Amino acid sequence: MDVVTLLIAAGAALFFAIRLYQVLGRRTGHTPEPQPAPASDGPKAADSEAPMAPAFSGPAGNGLTAIAEADPRFDPVEFVAGARAAYTLIVEAFARGEKETLRPLLSDKVYARYAEAIDARLAKDEVTTTEIDRIAEAQITGADLAGKTARVKVHFQADIATETRDKDGQLVSGDLANKIDADEIWTFERPIDSRDPNWVLAGVRTN
Repeated sequence: MDVVTLLIAAGAALFFAIRLYQVLGRRTGHTPEPQPAPASDGPKAADSEAPMAPAFSGPAGNGLTAIAEADPRFDPVEFVAGARAAYTLIVEAFARGEKETLRPLLSDKVYARYAEAIDARLAKDEVTTTEIDRIAEAQITGADLAGKTARVKVHFQADIATETRDKDGQLVSGDLANKIDADEIWTFERPIDSRDPNWVLAGVRTN
């Protein structure tokens, strides 16, 4: 499947105006404070009152735990909310050909491919329209910390419709009257030791 089809089939969420870097993986003010250990009559270990790092379960549990230990701001719940927002923002910006919006949200490699696809479409005077019905699923399916790079994979399932028309309004591909089931894995990453909290989209593949 070529990059244009992958991008158009990517679906979208409900929070279009939210930037990826504003919400992905950052703890918010409602995060509860760690509770002290209960009192004991016996001697206490030296670190008995030290807050424990969060632990997560599931197939991505070990990776999420490693990321949270390296970056205490990371919160998987907030990350998924941000990923949904990024899903919408990236797909709709691509459909409109807004490279300036895409630039801070994509890795260098992914941006180069998206920009090339946008330029090719503009050269043909083609216009793409995408309509979103719903996102059925946005779920973390994988995570790892490789050296200083944190990566999180999110499985998206969405019902969408898309079509492309030429400058005369003639249909080139797709059909807004027929929705398709988008089923993809998006991979986000960021340098864990960077002061920049931004995550970027580093890969898209069909599931």
